[in-house]
Amino acid sequence: MKVLATLVAVAVLAMSFAWVPVAMAQQQPQAPAAPAMKDKHVQGAVKSVDAAKKTVTLQDGTTLMVADAAALKELKPGSMIKASYEDRSGQKMATSIEVVK
Repeated sequence: MKVLATLVAVAVLAMSFAWVPVAMAQQQPQAPAAPAMKDKHVQGAVKSVDAAKKTVTLQDGTTLMVADAAALKELKPGSMIKASYEDRSGQKMATSIEVVK
């Protein structure tokens, strides 16, 4: 009987240690979620358009990249635009460009 009580005590003790890592894992803080990319906005007069580089530069020096050079067709130096963009690898990638009349 003494052996059975010892075995039960050892089993209970072993099971209690088995739960410690599970409980500790539940208490660890989770890494914060990556921040969502937010569009930034710019407005100004077009200084230059470079279809080969797919860029438009504003009078204030801001240079925006576009994914498709066709988006630059209606832009001319002096045109007023409103644009939204995302910072991607140090580049300002336009997500929308609108000519303001």
